[in-house]
Amino acid sequence: MQKWNRRWFLASLAATCAAETHGKAHVFPSAAVRYADPATEFTVVRLTDPQFTSSLPLAGNRGILARSILYASDLAGDWQVFWMDLRTKDPRQLTDAKELDPASIALAPKDKSFWHFDGPALIETTLANLKPREIYRVPEGYEKLPGVRFSDDGQYAAFVEKAVDGYRLQLLQLTTGMASTLVESPEGIRDPLLRPRHASLIYCKTGASHNADQWWTIDFEGRQSRRLALAEGATLQVEWAADGHELQYLNRPPNPHKLTALRAWTPETDTDAEIAETSQFLQFDGNADASAFVGSSGSKASPYLVLLIRAAKRELTLAEHRASDPSLVHPRFAPNSQFVVFVSDRHGKPAIYWIAVDKLVAETGGS
Repeated sequence: MQKWNRRWFLASLAATCAAETHGKAHVFPSAAVRYADPATEFTVVRLTDPQFTSSLPLAGNRGILARSILYASDLAGDWQVFWMDLRTKDPRQLTDAKELDPASIALAPKDKSFWHFDGPALIETTLANLKPREIYRVPEGYEKLPGVRFSDDGQYAAFVEKAVDGYRLQLLQLTTGMASTLVESPEGIRDPLLRPRHASLIYCKTGASHNADQWWTIDFEGRQSRRLALAEGATLQVEWAADGHELQYLNRPPNPHKLTALRAWTPETDTDAEIAETSQFLQFDGNADASAFVGSSGSKASPYLVLLIRAAKRELTLAEHRASDPSLVHPRFAPNSQFVVFVSDRHGKPAIYWIAVDKLVAETGGS
């Protein structure tokens, strides 16, 4: 334990000193620490320094690759975008943002550039030379709410803007910078999620006129708007399958004696079915072919990161997440399904962790 503490101290000291001269393209020394999980003995690697807060891209946004990750951190003193090669584990600062929205970052297709919001401006930055280009600016009188979702083909972005009299759901063409308003409402709108390989998205309506959040779908022309026929109860999280054939979601039944279930809604048939009951998942992520899911348990007695195999409907504990708030965890599969990354504040501030699942889940296509 003394050796581990010394390594942590030296790495933290080096990162703190480096932060004094930070800037775009600055490479910080690795602060990665490897340890055996107390519950399972599986090897876990803490990738980022828990003296600083780090976060992963939103589910549905690209950023986790087989050999590297894009993430946000305040390692440099304020929130910036970072790149980490998973072989060296050295964080490289990519931005000098004044007001980064950490929930707006994503890699573009072919991994040649990335997007982020800096205050009211959506920026695309080329990875090769870190040259930024403004694509869109939020108009005067509006404020963008945290978070942006990008389409899998890199053509569109969806986000919510708020004004004094209400909210509007914006669909932005990334190639032209032209935005169109799909929905306007005096009540809350949140969490737009674009359907892969389709010209449509879903979003959540919140407000006083209905008792619970409602999920709706609409196409890119602002037509075919309808409420999703999801299972009764609370919808904790939604996520499209990688090919868009189904919407996977966590459902907490109104009966408190029933377990939280992972379910799937199919748009073409408007049918809904249970995938499996879970050990009280609060968050989840599906792998590339939807054969496996990783979830964070909200159980105080068992604060675990859990692997769920779809065909067998069986769970396997991967590691303790020990997050003070399970909603921090945001587990994410690698595109090839060979490892999982997640967030926890078990050692200080929220940091990013890595665990291999290559012996448990078949490899899928993805790099």
